[in-house]
Amino acid sequence: MRRRAVAALAKLTAVACWTAVPLLLGVGSAEAACSGLTYAERQQDPRVDGNDLAEIIEDLSDPGCHSSAPWVGAAGLGGAAGLSWAGWAVYNYWAGTWFGPGWAATLDQRLELDEQGAVLTLDDGRLLVYPVPRPGRPVLPYEGARWPLTWDGGHDGAVRVEMPETGETMEFAPAAGRVGAGGSTVLPLTALSDRRGDRITFEYAADGAPRAVRHSGGHLVRVATGGGRVTALSLAGGGPDGGDQVLVRFRYDAAGNLAEVVNSSGLPLRWSYDEAGRITGWTDRNGCWYRYEYDDQNRCVRATGPDGTLSAAFDYAPDGRTTVYTDALGHRRRYHYNSARQLTAEIDPSGAATSRTWDRHDRLRSVTDAGGATTRLDYDRAGRPVRVTYPDGRESRTEYDERGLPLTVTGPDGTVWRQSYDGRGNRTSVTDPAGATTRFTYDAAGHPAAVTDALGRTTRITCDAAGLPLTVTDAAGHTTTVTRDAFGRPVTVTDPLGAVTRLEWTVEGKPARRTAPDGTTESWTWDGEGNCTSHTDPNGGTTRFEHSHFDRLAARTGPDGARYEFAHDTGLRLTQVTNPQGLTWDYAYDQVGRLISETDFDGRTVTYAHDAAGRLTARTTPLGHRIRYEHDGLGRLVAKDADGVRTEYLYDAAGRPAGAASPTSSLTVERDILGRVLAETVDGRTTRYTYDAVGRRTSRTTPTGAVTELAYDAAGNRTALTASGHTLAFAHDALGRELERSFGAAGRPVTLATVFDALGRPTEQTLAAQGRPLRSRGYAYRPDSHLTSLTDHLTGTTRHFGLDPVGRPLTVTAEDWSETYAYDAAGNQTSAHWPDAAPHSEVRGERAYDGTRLTRAGHVRYTYDAAGRTVLRQKTRLSRKPETWRYAWDAEDRLVSCTTPDGTVWRYRYDPLGRRTAKQRMTADGETAEETLFTWDGTRLAEESNTATHTVLTWDHDGHRPLAQTERHLDPALPADQAETDRRFFAIVTDLVGTPTELVDEAGEIAWHTRTTLWGTTTWNRDATAYTPLRFPGQYADAETGLHYNYFRHYDPETGRYTTPDPLGLTPAPNPATYVHNPHVWSDPLGLSPCPNGGSWDVSEAPYLYRGVSYADRMSPQAWQDMYQNALQGNAYPRGGHSDVQRHVGSNEGTDSVFTSWTTDLEDVARDASAYGSGPGVVLRIPNADGAAYSRVPDVSYPYEEFEVTIRGPVEGAEISIGGGPWHRPGRSLQWR
Repeated sequence: MRRRAVAALAKLTAVACWTAVPLLLGVGSAEAACSGLTYAERQQDPRVDGNDLAEIIEDLSDPGCHSSAPWVGAAGLGGAAGLSWAGWAVYNYWAGTWFGPGWAATLDQRLELDEQGAVLTLDDGRLLVYPVPRPGRPVLPYEGARWPLTWDGGHDGAVRVEMPETGETMEFAPAAGRVGAGGSTVLPLTALSDRRGDRITFEYAADGAPRAVRHSGGHLVRVATGGGRVTALSLAGGGPDGGDQVLVRFRYDAAGNLAEVVNSSGLPLRWSYDEAGRITGWTDRNGCWYRYEYDDQNRCVRATGPDGTLSAAFDYAPDGRTTVYTDALGHRRRYHYNSARQLTAEIDPSGAATSRTWDRHDRLRSVTDAGGATTRLDYDRAGRPVRVTYPDGRESRTEYDERGLPLTVTGPDGTVWRQSYDGRGNRTSVTDPAGATTRFTYDAAGHPAAVTDALGRTTRITCDAAGLPLTVTDAAGHTTTVTRDAFGRPVTVTDPLGAVTRLEWTVEGKPARRTAPDGTTESWTWDGEGNCTSHTDPNGGTTRFEHSHFDRLAARTGPDGARYEFAHDTGLRLTQVTNPQGLTWDYAYDQVGRLISETDFDGRTVTYAHDAAGRLTARTTPLGHRIRYEHDGLGRLVAKDADGVRTEYLYDAAGRPAGAASPTSSLTVERDILGRVLAETVDGRTTRYTYDAVGRRTSRTTPTGAVTELAYDAAGNRTALTASGHTLAFAHDALGRELERSFGAAGRPVTLATVFDALGRPTEQTLAAQGRPLRSRGYAYRPDSHLTSLTDHLTGTTRHFGLDPVGRPLTVTAEDWSETYAYDAAGNQTSAHWPDAAPHSEVRGERAYDGTRLTRAGHVRYTYDAAGRTVLRQKTRLSRKPETWRYAWDAEDRLVSCTTPDGTVWRYRYDPLGRRTAKQRMTADGETAEETLFTWDGTRLAEESNTATHTVLTWDHDGHRPLAQTERHLDPALPADQAETDRRFFAIVTDLVGTPTELVDEAGEIAWHTRTTLWGTTTWNRDATAYTPLRFPGQYADAETGLHYNYFRHYDPETGRYTTPDPLGLTPAPNPATYVHNPHVWSDPLGLSPCPNGGSWDVSEAPYLYRGVSYADRMSPQAWQDMYQNALQGNAYPRGGHSDVQRHVGSNEGTDSVFTSWTTDLEDVARDASAYGSGPGVVLRIPNADGAAYSRVPDVSYPYEEFEVTIRGPVEGAEISIGGGPWHRPGRSLQWR
């Protein structure tokens, strides 16, 4: 989940960018990058396979440009063994054939044999040189990848080359018309297979020209040739009428150089060459261009982009050991090499150096970052990594079987994962350190057939011949069915209830149209380079996107006409965002490219400082408060000093958070062997948890002794929740949606029943006691799922909601009720009106602003400090003194005190994770008159205890949607086991997003019910016999402040705004002060980022985390290949390195860390990220388990504009969805990296 701007560029149609990389570097091939190594030197040096420099290339050019050739995307087809083509220009490489001499391509892969040995030519420009083989005896290349070559000794000369790390085998055999230079024998690639038997075969005509490529799954790609060149690729049966679909066409200049590649847009991507055959430039399908200049030694010395974008210069040392790269901004980066042309040191523009050591086979042995922290790698004799030693001395180890498959993986904390395999190398079982085993079975073709978890629940899968899932049946017998097109892409998905979603795709695999089960559609358009140019939502609203150089987003215009513009520097870094009002948000970077300051729409500036390793060391607020960060050798945050208030953090042997302490609070965490939280103690108050064998929570015990127990069905749905002896029972449909909730005495049930439409939206909700309706509501929606009416069936009254094009509420109308709202182009309310019956009439009326700061609402005025935080709220009253609230904040924008109009002072305390743990009403002499203590369950408020009334309220949630409230009176004078003197239990009924609307007791009596304005000002019935302070999801109403505490911020329901700017900047929403755009369908449980339908980062409401991985093939950077192959196995491994979590999240420069990025947003984030590739992308899905070592915002300060969930260390065994297909669990192996 890296930045959208980067992800959007990482697509194969941006080939010109990737093509530019080796040319920019003046290289001969990957191992020669930046060294100026010529083709002649390659031929003389047997070291023809070098280290992977994808990471270095990322520093030398636009990260988004690292894609394969443009025609990969057109030919990328789904399947267990991916079928795709790739090609890239390799400077000083003249061994290409079918796409011109300067291009290495899939169809050019071959073996050339003579009496001295064999040379393997690969599709990335590498050459592996082998000695003469003996029949049946494998030989290894002199240097480079440890890929054994075996000759069968037969007269046909068939040769195999195995790639042990992937389990793939390339096969070569003689073909007519193929003779090499000097009479050598040429064996073209004839097949590529994997351990499971999936196979791609390459067919040739009588003259040796390729004519087709066939996948064992049934795909057939026809290859057209002419004049010794490939001229087109077509998919058999891929056309709309069942005929062949042309994927891509190739055109050549008079010299035979590849001159144009034309995709389905009909537009060409063009290259130009000089008389020596060197590429001098390219122009993409949007008119973006790039040019190259060379010295007399055939090295690229200068590159020029439009308006200077990505322009660069290269200087080479005479001995070839040093290359200096000067970027478009004049910053210089140095690369040093040893005699084997392996990168040994990289010195960034600030002078910070990262060093590497290698073995003779170009395997990385150690990396030392600029801070001096060293990570070491050890390999076995077969070249497999067996040990990683971290800077603190801890180790992770992997043991393999004879096929190179990992059998045991031992983590740095000593925990051991064990695996077994069948004869094809498919994983048949994985046993976690706690002894729980998951088992896998396969069909006759080796494709996944079933997964049985540690509780014996089995999910069954059927696959097509290509290994793509067609049906997935869960443990309860519910089946999801997929049909696919000739490309392998899903075209219909039928859920277990029979609802059908239909999908349409472009030739390049971009989504074109999605038709929901109710017939509503949304659609996308794309330019020739694969950039999304428009998205039309189901309501017909269209968002348009404009792009500038190198596919950077330049402007976005919403359905309401609001236009945001984005400016970038010549290094493609975002420098300015201009909102519809003309206000600007500006970013500045240091010479290394790290963010050093941002100035918001109101001119407030925050600055950042970093150490030599790029880790954040300080953040300075607009008020001058300085927050300092300290890290250990692993890049973990170990201390934070917020303007003199120091918090320290501890970790366990596995690197998971184990505790933290500040001057006013302490936190300790106890975990089981799998890292699940067993106990969390805050300031001496302990909450305990238990889990079943598959990691689902089975109980929670709060500090006051309130026990909640949970039970589940075979499909994983919660079937019962028992809170302090009171049980809520749940019934679900085949999709896992809650149909009914029941509670109360036996024979006298109280039920809450919900009916859903085909899109999963509630249409009816009925609360009944012993069959007698207490509440009955009906919901209606417009096509984009915004609520348009709410009907009370018992009274016959209906509230209608008028909306603007983006779904913001304009009017609320009913027989006895009317609300009206207006907004400016940036989404700020400009006026608000509601009936006299609602509270806070003095806030009604027009709103006035200074920039984005609200200065007046009706008869209420607001003032702010230099950081944009509300410090005064004053209500004007006729003939009386104004009512004034004063607010004080700490350096981290947390409210620490409030003075009410009568002079009463309230103080607030927080734990080391920023959660509020106490509020205190103070006496005039500074003593505590009253105190309320808070206990948390992750990011949900679990309990409050009032010392004055001795009342305890305990809540149970489904995510941030409250389910039950238990009220107890505890007598402090009695022993703990006898302290409870009274108890009341209430089920909580909520609205669509999870805002409480009723408290209902077990007799069916409604003890409390609300009436609210649209933005949350709340009143309740005068005869209420109970109360809850819970409001919008994640919010707690504080009567003394007039605000709702919302974890990271405070919300003002009178104005629909927060009292402090969003600490995440612009990423969550384009307006950093407003609440969600429509509170009927969105919420913000943490006060940080809007979530649809009450969504959150919490477990039960957002039960899964997702990670989107785009398609990558052997022409993609190695890191991308690894990421994709791991994703196909259900695994995600960090890239390693010592960037801290802030830098990992917030900087494109700092993704080398021990973290991977995940999200709870499947559609708009994870699937989006998986779509930017040449073939079927993968989305991984894992449970959003409470106990996992996730760095959500509560665990770390996020100074950058990025919103994600980070996970430390590897993630294995995730479910996957390939190309939008159903979820299933692959049976591949896991391995520490």
